[in-house]
Amino acid sequence: MDKLQVVVMCIGTMKVVGDSVGPRVGDILKADGIDCYVYGDSVGNINACKLDVYEQLLRACHAGDIVIAVDAALGDKDDVGKIKVVGNGLRPGKALGRSGNPIGDIGVLAVVGERSEDNFATLASGSVRFIETMAEKAAATVHALVRYIGAQAASAGISYKAVATP
Repeated sequence: MDKLQVVVMCIGTMKVVGDSVGPRVGDILKADGIDCYVYGDSVGNINACKLDVYEQLLRACHAGDIVIAVDAALGDKDDVGKIKVVGNGLRPGKALGRSGNPIGDIGVLAVVGERSEDNFATLASGSVRFIETMAEKAAATVHALVRYIGAQAASAGISYKAVATP
């Protein structure tokens, strides 16, 4: 029987309020004791400088596992405050004009502000309370995804291996 593990990559930095959703989600998931690997939290941020290292870690230690990537995003005015779940992962730093490989199989995007001519200023000027609320919503979404993946694995006869959070 195959074994399936879920990995959650919480991307962002505590240095920029609007970009701190990912690390806050990591803190919440770890405090909740979620049954999957969780990388990225308020102490160990996964930011642009560390993405390559974590991509290598995923390839070396989690090949074949399902990776859920969590990050803050900017979007249309009507989308602010929403959590979006997307297939094929996400592209960290896209709001700041960075281009890179998508990370993950599933992306959880917390839309924390409206796209503007100065996206960094938008991210830097976010309300801490609003960001905390978005992190709570994103963490709840990740919990639901992990439960769903576990149920789908069980119905397919695949062993879902609960793991300790590193």
